[in-house]
Amino acid sequence: MSRRSHRNGILATANTLGWPILLGAAATSMFYVLVYRGPMDIPVMHRYFASHPVALVATCMFFVGMAALVLKTVQVLMQYAALSRIQLDECPEQGQALADVPRLLQQLEQLPESSQQSYLGRRLRDALSFVQRQGDAGELNEQLKYWSDLDVARQHESFSLVRIITWATPMLGFLGTVIGITRALGDLDANQLATDIQGAMDSLLSGLYVAFDTTALALSLSIVLMFVMFAIDRLETQLLAQVDLRAEEALVGRFEQIGSGHDPYLNSIGRMCQQVVMATEKMVQQQTDLWQHALADSQQQWTQAIEGAGKRVEQGLQSTLRECLGSFADRMIDVEDQSAQRVQQRWQQLQAALAEHTGLMQSQQQELVRQGEIMTAVVQATGDVITLEKSLNDNLQALAGAKNFEETVMSLSAAIHLMSARLGGSGNSPQVDLKHTRHSSVKERAA
Repeated sequence: MSRRSHRNGILATANTLGWPILLGAAATSMFYVLVYRGPMDIPVMHRYFASHPVALVATCMFFVGMAALVLKTVQVLMQYAALSRIQLDECPEQGQALADVPRLLQQLEQLPESSQQSYLGRRLRDALSFVQRQGDAGELNEQLKYWSDLDVARQHESFSLVRIITWATPMLGFLGTVIGITRALGDLDANQLATDIQGAMDSLLSGLYVAFDTTALALSLSIVLMFVMFAIDRLETQLLAQVDLRAEEALVGRFEQIGSGHDPYLNSIGRMCQQVVMATEKMVQQQTDLWQHALADSQQQWTQAIEGAGKRVEQGLQSTLRECLGSFADRMIDVEDQSAQRVQQRWQQLQAALAEHTGLMQSQQQELVRQGEIMTAVVQATGDVITLEKSLNDNLQALAGAKNFEETVMSLSAAIHLMSARLGGSGNSPQVDLKHTRHSSVKERAA
């Protein structure tokens, strides 16, 4: 574990120094390309940035420092963005139970990697891990202050490269000045100084110009770095203040506390009770598992017993059904035979009855034929009677004026009644209206 931590520390240091140096070297190369072959190809730029090797080194260090500050700015902006993404669940009114700490840690682990490595993400994870280890949140406030101081120390340490560059750049400028003065004095010719003082002073002054230009460039670049670093430092300081506030709002007073922090034994008793509860829960879980296994075994045995009993019952039912169905089939055969015999007897009786009824219908048909013949004779006799009645009416009309008309009519009526009695008393024959005949004879006599 220590080797892995040491290796991670070396990689973090290499990343912290490597990227600023790489980006600074690339920016320096682009800058001097613009100075020698771009729009910055002017005498002033050559005088201050390309007239001395110290100026080249100071410019390179400036771009390395600016690259480190740019990377730092990006990190700070990412930290601000992570503040809005990190949010724990709402705290219950009665307080958060310590058993919910693993769930909160799992919630933090589900966040993106950048959010987990932010100031607030590390602060919350460290605090929850501390509460989980200690089993109590009584010392959480002191730990939050300690972690706040650690973040401030990390912030100060993150500007170490820029601080070194800011300190070394003026020193490098002074070194360039010293080197320039030494070189100018070393190049001063004593014979020229004796013979041509003005020429000697001009060459000395030109060397001093270059020497003091390195100091001016180094001081200017260091001032720019200091102001930019100050602005970023203020921005990160405000970020840390917000992180402290968010951490206190999310964690201070969130968890349930047993007693007060002044009692040194109460927390121990609380932890012991919690351990007892955990052990009891574990024992209950084990007992539950044992019961489940026992119930599973019993259920399996019951299943096997029920299956065996079912098979035995099925076999018994099959044999009983076979016997019952056999006796039922024999009984049905007997009933079918008896039913067939009864149906045969009924059929024979029905045929005899039909033959008897057929004879009766034939006799009735003969009787009907005879009655039809009688009716035909009656119809013929009725026609003769109608003809006779017509002739009698004609005779009555002819004899209407005779003297003995009434006696004749009475004789005729008696004859008609006699004939009707012989013909069977037919009621459909017309009767002679003697009253009408009598009245008509009287009228004729009166006339």
